[in-house]
This record gives sequence, C-alpha cells and structure tokens, in this order.
Amino acid sequence: EDCGFVYFTRHFRSADGALPPILGSLLMPCGTLSTLTLPADNGTWGLGIVASGHDPALRALKDRDTWMRVWTSFPLVAHWVDGEPIDGGEVAVMARIPDRHRSFVVDGEPVATGVLAVGDAWACTNPSLGRGISFGAIHARALRDVLRRAPGDDPVALALQWHDETLATVEPWYRGTLSFDRHRLADIDAGIAGEEYRPDDPAWEITNALADAAPKDPEVFRAFLRVVGVLALPEEVLARPGVLDKVIELGSGWRDAPFLGPSREELLAIVAA
Repeated sequence: EDCGFVYFTRHFRSADGALPPILGSLLMPCGTLSTLTLPADNGTWGLGIVASGHDPALRALKDRDTWMRVWTSFPLVAHWVDGEPIDGGEVAVMARIPDRHRSFVVDGEPVATGVLAVGDAWACTNPSLGRGISFGAIHARALRDVLRRAPGDDPVALALQWHDETLATVEPWYRGTLSFDRHRLADIDAGIAGEEYRPDDPAWEITNALADAAPKDPEVFRAFLRVVGVLALPEEVLARPGVLDKVIELGSGWRDAPFLGPSREELLAIVAA
C-alpha cells in the first residue's frame, strides 16, 4: 500500500566540513508537515519536508523558492540552509513510497521453501523514522542464529523456524512503525481539515507523551533513545520501574506544548506568497 507521504528534499554542504547545530529532533512533526534533517559525512546533509499526499496545497513545495520560504519559517531548523546547495538548486520529490510485507508461511504452512526473505525483501516502510538499516541488521543476525541451529535436510522446518524468528525479532518493529505512520498521516489529514486528531489508541498517546517527556528527565531520555535507536521496543522501556509514571507525569500535556512554526493558515500564506 502507498504509505501516503510525499517528500520534498534538498542537499547542502558546509565550507569547513562542520554540520549545523541540532536544535530539535531530526524528524520533527510541525502541524500538517514534518521537517527532516539528515546529517551525513564530509560536511554534507539532506533536508526534507514531509507532507501528506492528500494535501494538494503543498505540492508547490517542488518549487525551490517556495520550499525555502517554508523551510526558513521553522526556527529550529531554518539555519540548516546556511550552506552550499549540492542539488543544482532543484527540489527532489519522492512519493508513492510503499509499505510492503511478505510472508512465506500462510495458515501455518510454507508456500515456498528455499526462500528466506531478509530486510527489505521481507518488509519495508515509509523511511521517515530511519529504521530500515537497523531492521536489516537485526534480521540478518536472526538469520545467522536460525541457520546455526536449523536441520540442514528439512526445508519445511527451516521455513517455519525462520517465520517464527521473524515474528519474534522484527515483526513487532514493523507493526509499530506502520502504526505510527498511519496515525501521523491521519493527524496531518485532521489538521488540514482544521480538526484535532484524538484517536482511541493509547499507543499513540503514550508515544507522543514519551517524546515530550524525554528532554525533561534523563531516565526518560535514555529510554526514548533506546526506542529511537531500535534497541528496545516501547513496551520494554515503559516496563522499567518508574519510567511509565514519569512519562505520564511529564508528557501527558504534549498536546499543549508550544508550537514553533507557522499555523496552517500562515503556512498556506507562505506557500502562496
């Protein structure tokens, strides 16, 4: 399925090899769009504005001047364009990004043997959370472990073992990522309609509360980084003594956090200027 997001991206380099200071999260939700700052090597970086494919008003972001006006309207990331463009001044557009999942075991039986799908050959998602390489590394290590203990003369048993190992190691991360993306897209679409997004899903609430509480407490910050770094699932870090209590105490007001950037009306005016 189409994940529903569209990316408008540019690339820059610095004259001295230094990277701009990071003042906010690399993926920063900002109302009906998100900003994406991607530090790279040799003093280069990529910048992306992530919008909904259901938002025709923001298709104008493919124009460089429009993109620059919008980007610099967000104070925490505006300084990232203070470099030399290395994209020929053009805005690259990436859309129709698929969320895809494959299983070679259906109703408890392998539909094919001799095929062990790993990484993107097994599943892929919208890349905004930057988890793809981590998924691939976790999955590859799991394959190593399965091959070490699997019987070499039973392809059906191998297929079933690999299916079970995939469900245990990377499937929860895939489902969590997909859930977050679907909620975020619905959140954007609600903002376009001038509505507040309030789904009946505690996972969405606690995910945002965790992100909001992270800068306010070192223990919560470490827990948040373990999730961001694909080192521990949210339910694992929240099960640690006292972490969930702190997240609820410090992050329950995440909806009322100050918004550093233009409102929807101001954004549309900037795009149309």
